[in-house]
Amino acid sequence: MLRSAATLVVVLSAAYLWAAPQRTVRVAVFPHMPAIFLSPRGEAQGFYVDMLRDVARRKGWGLVFVPGTWQEGLERARAGEVDLLPGVARSPEGDAGLDYGKAASYTVWSILYARPGAEIRTILDVRDRRIGVVRGDVNGDHFRDLCARFNLPCALIEFYTFDDVLGAVSAGRVDGGVTSSTFGYSQEGRFLAERTAVVFAPFDTYFAVAKGRNPDLLAALDAYLTEGKGSPDSGYQRAINRWLAPQGRSLPPWVRRAGFAVLALLALATTMALAFRRRVRRATEEIRELNRGLERELGERRRVEERILNVASGVSAATGETFLHELTAYLARATGADLAFIAESVFEEGRWRMKALAVSLEDGKPGEAFDYEPEGTPCELTARGELCIYPSGVQEAFPTCAPLRHMGAQSYVGSPLLDSQGKSRGVLAVLHRTPLTAPNEVASLLRIFSARATAELERRSSEGARAVLERQMQHAQKLESLGVLAGGIAHDFNNLLTAMLGHLNVAQVKLAPESPARPHLESLERIIHRAADLTRQMLAYSGKGRFVVRSYDLNHVVKEVTHLLEVSIPKKITLRFQLAPDLPPVEADAAQIQQVIMNLVTNAADAIGETEGTIRLSTAVMEADRGYLDQILHGSDLPTGTYATLEVSDTGCGMPPEIQARIFEPFFTTKVTGRGLGLSATVGILKGHRAGMRIYSEPGGGTTFKLLFPITDVKTEEEDTPAPPPALARNVTVLLVDDEEMIRDSAAAALRSIGLSVVTASNGREAVDAVLREDRKVDLILMDLTMPHMDGREAFRAIRRHRPDLPVILTSGYNAQESIQDFLGRGLAAFLQKPFTVRALEQTVLDVLAKHRPA
Repeated sequence: MLRSAATLVVVLSAAYLWAAPQRTVRVAVFPHMPAIFLSPRGEAQGFYVDMLRDVARRKGWGLVFVPGTWQEGLERARAGEVDLLPGVARSPEGDAGLDYGKAASYTVWSILYARPGAEIRTILDVRDRRIGVVRGDVNGDHFRDLCARFNLPCALIEFYTFDDVLGAVSAGRVDGGVTSSTFGYSQEGRFLAERTAVVFAPFDTYFAVAKGRNPDLLAALDAYLTEGKGSPDSGYQRAINRWLAPQGRSLPPWVRRAGFAVLALLALATTMALAFRRRVRRATEEIRELNRGLERELGERRRVEERILNVASGVSAATGETFLHELTAYLARATGADLAFIAESVFEEGRWRMKALAVSLEDGKPGEAFDYEPEGTPCELTARGELCIYPSGVQEAFPTCAPLRHMGAQSYVGSPLLDSQGKSRGVLAVLHRTPLTAPNEVASLLRIFSARATAELERRSSEGARAVLERQMQHAQKLESLGVLAGGIAHDFNNLLTAMLGHLNVAQVKLAPESPARPHLESLERIIHRAADLTRQMLAYSGKGRFVVRSYDLNHVVKEVTHLLEVSIPKKITLRFQLAPDLPPVEADAAQIQQVIMNLVTNAADAIGETEGTIRLSTAVMEADRGYLDQILHGSDLPTGTYATLEVSDTGCGMPPEIQARIFEPFFTTKVTGRGLGLSATVGILKGHRAGMRIYSEPGGGTTFKLLFPITDVKTEEEDTPAPPPALARNVTVLLVDDEEMIRDSAAAALRSIGLSVVTASNGREAVDAVLREDRKVDLILMDLTMPHMDGREAFRAIRRHRPDLPVILTSGYNAQESIQDFLGRGLAAFLQKPFTVRALEQTVLDVLAKHRPA
């Protein structure tokens, strides 16, 4: 018996534990019909309550509803006194102490109600009025922002609930009151308050918890909302439809009283039928008319509620490819339009056009997209930023608009799509085949939908701009990689040319003047110099080819290359010059600028071909602002100001856009025998000179290259007369440092041929050791920049610590500006660009020895 009793106790305890809720969730309740509120019997009701009970049944929660005002519920949620706060809009104040769910629970907007006779029809009518708002409510915050935006002073009176707000409006204590759409549309019949056309600020509401607490509650509610919105028969949709869908309504009390009076009259008519028959018929007809009025009122209520559902669905739809089509479909249903469309303003072939992005017919059916010129249509006014309303007679107002006649439209309402900068991006419009009876309501709906449509267009535009920027960055990275590759190849190739040129010059010195091999060696030297020119083009493309920078008159640079230009182009082509007088000087390498001119002129001659034509070279001075510089090559890196310009224009065949997009790519060419490096080197030269370029070209219309060079305050320098080489120093030891054995051999032979002693080293570490040796005194160092183990920079610093007076000549396959940047102000004696000739080597070494005579 005892064992059976114990077993029964265990079973009953397990059953109790299984039936008990797994968790108790405290929920804040505040007066906000029909979303959430307490019934007269103290029961929590509303669509948020239905949603929470549906989730609680699934999760095994126990719900405890904590009543209070909205402000009390917010403070309890932040303090953790309640676990969940429903129907919260995101705001900076709320973000400080709350965590929100990721899925919106419902989309609402704000509505302004007015006291009958207050004459408040638009937002401008609230000036100097008393307007009631709920303390701490986001709808009131939106109204404050709206008044501030229009600079409208008014007195805001705070209440605790929306009931209090509309009650004050009915009693005349305030002129108007602001509520949410859910409360207003469902409860406005209880109050003597008129709904105005001021509908504004749609926003999403969320479930919220105290910051850092109860993330599992939000996760469960997010999953419920996401699932429920996608299923028409879900608990979420049933909760919304129960409280917001059209409801049946009973007759008002005064109608019932009228019915009782009719019954009394009928009862009296049984005894006095002949005397009161006419009065009975009159009363019966009155009742029928009242019933018909009630039916009309119910139909209007259903229409308004359906419109609200369409607005909420339209503005809360997720972004995506079908968003604009869904938006126009909901708009067509909400306004009862025969046609609704979103059109974007585009500029094509020098004219503005409107291109429809989404079209919906009656009942939201998709329509065929179209485009049109806005001139002579109501969209012309709308696209300028004006709300355009034609309740009737729109065809007569725009008689040249064929689409209006084709559709048989009688009314038009259009709203501009104004972005965050106030710029019109297009129009959102609806058309009806019948005149509009409530155009202001339709206009208010269009304002709501247009704000959401503009946000989507801006989002798509920013994504498109980001994609273009990514493509430009990828292209720039590709060109930069090619530039690094070209610079590295040119550097290594210069090392080879240096060795070849050194051995060649030594052979020329040792060879008798009458030797038959001398002409061949001279031809070989010219070939090596042509190869060096090619490496200079590659260095120029990499942006490292700026060698000798001086102050020049751009006209002088052009005149110096005139003869070479004349012999480089066919006789059928005329070369014309239009050089502006008194040009301000520019800092440039004249040889490289002349190379740019040669490249552009030869390309122009190729574009003209075998026919007669003209190539014109023009110089001028211009002021370039930021708008102009942003349209040119490398213009975004240039400062605004004064520039000296050089234009090379031709009357050739011109270039289509696809060729223009590729002309600066290395190794791209349209010539049969071209290498594709001329314009690539031009870009590098201009980049090295901090100059820009703009191209004007079209097929059959010729091409113009316009170069912009920043001016300088330094006066134009005269050409220096080369000084005669100093006397050759004797008993001088030169330390030659280079990691390339062939360069060491050729340079050593060249130095010995002019009477100098030479010691070699293959890297910087060996060079430092050679300087520190006591049995040998080094008078001069000729050292390469790029070497293994210890490069020229490290070796130079180490040598300066031990021998600060020892002159060092630096050599490199890169240019001087690129190579000696780290040596400025540190006592570098000279720089020698590879490849160099024996004569250049001799001149440089003797110049340095003349300034630093060994003891």
